[in-house]
This record gives sequence, C-alpha cells and structure tokens, in this order.
Amino acid sequence: MMVKNEALVEVTGWLNDVKQFDWGVVLKLSVDVRRKNDQGEWETVDKTIYDVTTDGKTAVEGVKQVRVVGRITGTNTFQKRDGSTGSSIKVRADRVEVASDKVNEAAIMEAWPTAKIGEAIPDNVEFNLLVPAQETQVPF
Repeated sequence: MMVKNEALVEVTGWLNDVKQFDWGVVLKLSVDVRRKNDQGEWETVDKTIYDVTTDGKTAVEGVKQVRVVGRITGTNTFQKRDGSTGSSIKVRADRVEVASDKVNEAAIMEAWPTAKIGEAIPDNVEFNLLVPAQETQVPF
C-alpha cells in the first residue's frame, strides 16, 4: 500500500489580512525571519508570507496572531509595495486557533516561577545536565 505524500505545516504568525468569500475565508499571515546583526542584536531581515484558506469557523476579528495547522498546497507570487516581486506559501488549514502569549506565559510561570520570559540567554551560559547519583532499576 502506498503512503500519501503530504507537506504538513504548523505556523504561528501575524494576521495581516482577512478576506471572506462564499466558500470560506483567506487569511494572510506573516512570520518574521530574524537574525543577529554584527552588534549581536536581533533584527527582522525578511518575512515569510502564508496565504491560508480556511472554512471560517474560527473567529479572528481583532486578533493579532493565529496558529494554523494544515497542508501546503503551492505557492503564489505577488507585487510588493516597493514594486519588487514577493512570494507566499499557500496552505489549506485543518485547524486555526487564536495564538495567545498570555496563556503560554501563564503556563510557563506556573511551572517555572523564576522564568525570565522575553530575556535572551547570554552566550556564555553553560548548561549542565543533572545526572542521578545512582541508577534506578526498573522491575520489568
């Protein structure tokens, strides 16, 4: 039996545009491509654009970020504001949900009250794995 080929994707991105049609909704998402510059600071160097087709069952009015799980169906080209050509990835959504940093932050803080969310880890920090003092035998 042959296995079905699929390009599955999970994307959390900024919701830039919502267009409603008889057959569903198209969401335009952008995801920042970030890199450290020569000064060691993070900067946005590009954006990856996703054109997401969905059934429109998830309300996205007033939402800034969404998480999409779906299948890549192709690519589009478009003209950017500066006149250059851009491209986007077409996705057919199986699931769309509102992304919320507050929920994630609350969960992290509950599990790790001393977490410093949003702060970068310095390059000179060494991570040491804890090793148990003695091995435990599992009885099976």
